[in-house]
Amino acid sequence: MIRSPAPCCVLLLASALFALTGCITTTDNPSPVEESPSEAASFNVQLGANYLRQGNLELAKEKIEKALEQDPELPLAHTYAGLLFDRLGEAERAEGHYRTSLKLQPDDSVTLNLFGAYLCRQTMAEQAERYFLAATRDPLYRTPEVPYTNAGVCLAGAGLLERAESYFRRALDANGRYGDALWQMARLSDQRGRSLQARAFFQRYAEVNSLNAQALWLGVRIERSLGDKSSAQRYADRLLSEFPDSVEARQLLDTMENT
Repeated sequence: MIRSPAPCCVLLLASALFALTGCITTTDNPSPVEESPSEAASFNVQLGANYLRQGNLELAKEKIEKALEQDPELPLAHTYAGLLFDRLGEAERAEGHYRTSLKLQPDDSVTLNLFGAYLCRQTMAEQAERYFLAATRDPLYRTPEVPYTNAGVCLAGAGLLERAESYFRRALDANGRYGDALWQMARLSDQRGRSLQARAFFQRYAEVNSLNAQALWLGVRIERSLGDKSSAQRYADRLLSEFPDSVEARQLLDTMENT
């Protein structure tokens, strides 16, 4: 069974904080030029986004709520409010703001993607799938591989492995070097006993990403399943040398002791 889709959603949040507003100001000083309510709201959204990125949820909430007071129909303010209340564990308020943002701006791919991630965390995988797919339909969206991969992770977490694989493949059709999709395909192939396919995807993943403990342990398992003791040992040696205190290193040592 594939792990919970939570890691994908964490990634979504981290990337979204940069994608939504671009270059964000870091000063809290008001502009000396008189602003319209809409301009003031945009300024406060940017401040709130910056605080949210820094993990300062109290100040983020203050600025985002101020922005909503100044311009209740600013889609970006509602999107960030959705992110904020999701982080605060207030699911009902988060969902309300996401839906309001999409009502005001129905085709915004970033918000569609984020709302899909939210729904996935609420274990509504098939509803989440619809929003991830909607995010890919914008021809101007530069990274459709992201929502495709998120859809795959979400469906895999719900046990829908065939559909999950189809989304990982769509992600790789969009960007053949997208590391997250390559990783998911390597893991999924290994879990389904398709060792040669798992090796191929793992090798492609290793070309574009450094290998952490989790990846090296996967490499060991794949090569063992193929009977390539030499390659398995190379990954094992790296795992024990580079990440000796990791959970994966302990798992490796356990398997060595039991053989």
